[in-house]
Amino acid sequence: MSLRCAGQGCLQRSIATALLCRARGTRPTWCTGVRTQPFAAHAWVEAEGRLIGEPHPKGHYTPLTVPPTAAGATGR
Repeated sequence: MSLRCAGQGCLQRSIATALLCRARGTRPTWCTGVRTQPFAAHAWVEAEGRLIGEPHPKGHYTPLTVPPTAAGATGR
């Protein structure tokens, strides 16, 4: 991935990770989530039900997930 995705760039980093995985034949789940106290938003990738490279435990953010689709599916 690019160094542009380092640091606070969780959205860019998670999308780049998901796309890189997809280009290599795996299909992780891209997630975004929020918490309210204090308000924060975050994006990350999960594979086999596990968060990948995340400092926070599962459940730290309320997730809104985008599950992978089957190969060749268009989502129509």
